[in-house]
Amino acid sequence: SSVTPALEADTMKPTTRSITVNGAQVSMLQAGPTGATPALLLHGGRTGQSPIAYGSHLWGKALQLLGADRPVVALDLPGAGGSDVVSPNQLTIDGLREHLDQVIAALGFEKVHVVGHDIGGLAGLWLTLSSPRKIASLSIVASAMAPPMGDGLDDIVFQSVPAPLWSRESQFWAFDRLSYFHAHIDDGLLDACVAAGNGAPHRAAVAAMRDEAIRMRNFGIPAMKGKMWAILRDKGIGVPTQLVWSDNDPLAARDGGNMLFHILAEKQYATYFHIINRAGSFAFREQPETFAEIVGSFHDGVDAMMPAKSAA
Repeated sequence: SSVTPALEADTMKPTTRSITVNGAQVSMLQAGPTGATPALLLHGGRTGQSPIAYGSHLWGKALQLLGADRPVVALDLPGAGGSDVVSPNQLTIDGLREHLDQVIAALGFEKVHVVGHDIGGLAGLWLTLSSPRKIASLSIVASAMAPPMGDGLDDIVFQSVPAPLWSRESQFWAFDRLSYFHAHIDDGLLDACVAAGNGAPHRAAVAAMRDEAIRMRNFGIPAMKGKMWAILRDKGIGVPTQLVWSDNDPLAARDGGNMLFHILAEKQYATYFHIINRAGSFAFREQPETFAEIVGSFHDGVDAMMPAKSAA
């Protein structure tokens, strides 16, 4: 196994770091030793619209477990946590892909293992297709938007979300709707989400979402998907890829994951599909050891096939 026992991992607390990219602050949590190919974690959520104030804080214990034997960086994406949003375009998928390219370069990483949850999985897929030389592997986690069958069930699942949005009660309600096990919805998580919701980056993202052009373009997802499926049809994806879905996820259906798997596997033999039982939308919080075992073992296997490891 690539993952050390949980008790040992508990002593490896992540640290907060920020860098400046194009004049804007980019905040992140990092953990783990140097010397192996870094893992880059991309959280989910439609910044400025989702009823949960997403950010690097959502990865919880999984960040420490994945950092047991390699460097791991969990980003706050633009408008989330402590990361500035400088323009509404930065919140589109194309803008996010460009931002991630710049962040990887600023961190000095030659290659990274990308792990993307929800919309982070879609952004990771688009980044991988656009900049394959920078990506060692891709893990798409419970992403309703990555498959070609639509944008998920957010509007149905989040009907009647309590007001005011991004309050402690409202965010607890949203987590409760999306989770199978609820013990992970603890005070630390809610405190971090409330702080993120009250932060200047999140307020700027909410203001940016008042831009009707961004809303009507649905974060640029439909236009990007047309380009993406053309690349997948003609060339496929050029790196080992795995999908990690949950059996009890109300947003990302197993059928969607299975459809995406068959599309990716048609031209990429190193494609894998894992289902985590008894987990909702946040398997990396609800079952962190199982999640880290799946993802960490995948990274170790990919590294073993690479001619040389990229140091952080």
